Amino acid sequence: MLLKNVIYLLIAYEYVNADVLVTIPKGTIRGRKEYSLRNISFYAFQEIPFAKPPVGELRFREPQPNEGWEGILDATKNTKICYQQSNMLNTNLTLLENEDCLYLNVYTPKYPTSEASLPVMFYIYGGGFVNGAANFDFYGPHYLLEHDVIVVTANYRLGPFGFLTTDDLIIPGNYGLKDQLLALKWVNQNIKYFGGDPEKVTIFGQSAGAASVNFHFMSKQSEGLFRAGIAQSGSILCPWVYQEDSKKTAYDLASNIDSNFRRNSSSEELLRFLRNVSANDLKKAAAAGYPVNSLFGLAYRAQMLNDQIFQGFSFAPTIEPEHENAFITGSMYEAVEKGHINPVPMMIGTCSEEAIVFSNSIHDFEMLARDLDNNATKLVNKNMHLTDPNQLEAAGEAIHRIYTDGAFADDLGKAVRFQSDNSFTRSIIRYAQMQSKFSNIYYYQFSHYGPINGDRPNIDGAYRVGHSDDNAYLWAYDNRSTINSQTPEDILTSNRYTTLFTNFAKYLDPTPESSSLLDNIDWPTVDPDNFQYLDINDTLTIKKNPKGDVFPKWVEVYEQMAIKPYTTF
Repeated sequence: MLLKNVIYLLIAYEYVNADVLVTIPKGTIRGRKEYSLRNISFYAFQEIPFAKPPVGELRFREPQPNEGWEGILDATKNTKICYQQSNMLNTNLTLLENEDCLYLNVYTPKYPTSEASLPVMFYIYGGGFVNGAANFDFYGPHYLLEHDVIVVTANYRLGPFGFLTTDDLIIPGNYGLKDQLLALKWVNQNIKYFGGDPEKVTIFGQSAGAASVNFHFMSKQSEGLFRAGIAQSGSILCPWVYQEDSKKTAYDLASNIDSNFRRNSSSEELLRFLRNVSANDLKKAAAAGYPVNSLFGLAYRAQMLNDQIFQGFSFAPTIEPEHENAFITGSMYEAVEKGHINPVPMMIGTCSEEAIVFSNSIHDFEMLARDLDNNATKLVNKNMHLTDPNQLEAAGEAIHRIYTDGAFADDLGKAVRFQSDNSFTRSIIRYAQMQSKFSNIYYYQFSHYGPINGDRPNIDGAYRVGHSDDNAYLWAYDNRSTINSQTPEDILTSNRYTTLFTNFAKYLDPTPESSSLLDNIDWPTVDPDNFQYLDINDTLTIKKNPKGDVFPKWVEVYEQMAIKPYTTF
């Protein structure tokens, strides 16, 4: 047995260190053959530059295509991530942070050849537009590659580097989304050299990555670059995707760096000033002046206690003035409602209780619940456009009644459900409902609770599967592709989840034929008047009306009390 293991490790070492060369128009790339703990081999090409470094005069500007390189590009490891506003992923990430960060990774299950024509899955990471990275250690493609698809992950600029704007043509913003766009264009032009079919690209992402998928559906700039999308736990209608007070935020940032900066300076003066400060000073000022309004932990609670409910992140997408390179120029809600959106198929859904992660500290969550009981106006999101105190109070009381006639503090499960619906579920269901009038929409709820994610609070009346918990069934972390060491239920769920995702990428239908692995289900598309969805639990079950009668009550509150036009929902 010992000899067998030694031989296995030697073979693995040989595979991992074997050079693999691919030549694209910009140059030759050296990748490697990776060999996972699950006995899977694939080919990895890491840190391929798709844009010029966005530094100097290219800071706060749309990305420029990379011009190529001399010799052979070493693409065998990841060394860089974009500047983060906080270290939510790993305390050591600051060692990797670099303003020169616009790189992508290509993973293929077969030796690269232009004859393969495999479907391509292009992943956009989440992190609230202020954190996240595409590195192999965070998003190992091992499980997805078992299904004969190519996986691409790409970095994009975050926080002020990606989303600062002066609301005019000097710094129009949305550079992080434009980075994604340029990476998609790179895939369209080059993926054939790795064995991918540029006509069969599916974009997918989680949280802010899911909202980004929706933004690409909305933007005319992205037309023709993909044929389908998958959105996990996010949509362009979520209130946190839209940057409020964006011009003020830009000037506040400059004042945080230098208190002598004049707030009546022109946009041009602001741009010159911000281009001449170090990237690290820019990051520090953003982190100090705009603590991450995280979906997790006490930063969220502190914001809620001081303002209306969850208004979003300090740096996020915004609506740009019309210009040649504009990515978003109109209301997200109106675009979906009127069908001004790419009418291609989509899978979209949520985890069963997105906000259960907020309640990791029961004591703090009880304080939050009491605060909501004592001040109903904090239940009212700014996207309702209410300012009159009487209207705010009436709307807050109506929202409170959706969940309970008593107190949230006496029924924390209902407080958790409110949090989940308010930040995620309500907006995502609304998106699916409206988009289903124009294209095939497959809606799901991920309800399987397993040990792979560790413990989640057990609160009566709330589910236990929280925000991003489903990602552990799609991706291998730290190259520990050890799903087989998990419980049989977790293994089965991972096999099912990856099959549904890759079936959709291959056939534009997650259940193209009867399959015992998938409980022989035929997953129906959403009908706005007959909303059916797939509940992914220990069994796969077709159900109706996610969140039951709660969602229609939210729609009623908005229709009766909110002031149109909406931007988000």
